[in-house]
Amino acid sequence: MSRDLMYSGEVKQLVRDAYRNVPASTAAVAHKLYTPEELAEVPQAAIDRALGVADHLRFTVVHPGETVLDIGCGGGIDTILAARRTGPTGRVIALDFLPEMLQRTADAAADAILTNVEPLEGEMEAIPLPDDTVDLIISNGVINLSPRKARVMAECARVLHPGGRLCVADLTVGQDELPPQILTQPAAWAGCVAGALSEADFVHKLDRAGFRDIHVPYRHPMSVDDCALYPLFSAEVIHLMKKLIPPDQQQAVAVSVVVRAHLPGTQTDC
Repeated sequence: MSRDLMYSGEVKQLVRDAYRNVPASTAAVAHKLYTPEELAEVPQAAIDRALGVADHLRFTVVHPGETVLDIGCGGGIDTILAARRTGPTGRVIALDFLPEMLQRTADAAADAILTNVEPLEGEMEAIPLPDDTVDLIISNGVINLSPRKARVMAECARVLHPGGRLCVADLTVGQDELPPQILTQPAAWAGCVAGALSEADFVHKLDRAGFRDIHVPYRHPMSVDDCALYPLFSAEVIHLMKKLIPPDQQQAVAVSVVVRAHLPGTQTDC
C-alpha cells in the first residue's frame, strides 16, 4: 500500500489484542533468523517469543557506549543483542506501547544480567524522548504495524543525533496486492502483511523524513509457509492464502528487507 492508512485507533487496538496473546512458541522464528552464536547470548524466554522478520543487527555496528533505541522491543531478543554490544557504558532504550512486552524485555534483560536496558512505554508515532538523544535506531517487523508510517519515520529523525543511524527490518510488498479477502483480515495486519509498503515507498518516506544514503542490503522472499511460523497469522488467514494466492506466487507473498540510512552530520557507521 502506497500511503498511510486511516482508522489508526482500530489498527492499534487489533495490534494490542494480537500481541498481548502471542504464545511462547516462536523459537522456530529465532532459529531461522539468528546464528547459534547470537542465540547463545539471549535468554530462552526471549528466543521463545521471537517475532522479527530478519537479523538486521548483522548490517550495522553497535559501538560501545552508544545510545540505541529499539522500536517495538517485543520479547527482547534484539534489545538484548544490542545491549551486549553497546556495553555497560551505553544504553538500549526498549520502546513498546504494550506493558506486557516491556515486562518481557525487562525480564529477559534481568536474566541476561544486563543493567543497560531501559524499558520505555510509548508509541512509535510519538516517541517519548527529547530531540537529538539517540545514536542508533533499530526495529524488527514493527514499523509496518503503524497506520502512520511517515509519522514514525519523522519521529525517528527527530530523536536521532545529527549523523545518527537507522537500521530496521520489515516486510515489503510488490506491485500486485494480496486479495482483499486476505488484506481485510485483522491477522494479516498484525502479521505486517496488510500494512506493508512497497520497498520504493518505504525508501521514499525515509527520504522525506530527512534520511540520506538509504540502502537495502538484504532482501529475502517470505512464503506462505514462512507466514505459518508466526502465530500472529491465524489458521484462517493461512488457509485463505493457500486458497486464493496462485501457487506460483505463494513463495513470495512479501519480502523481508533490511533498510539502513543516516541523518546528515558526522557519521560513525554507514
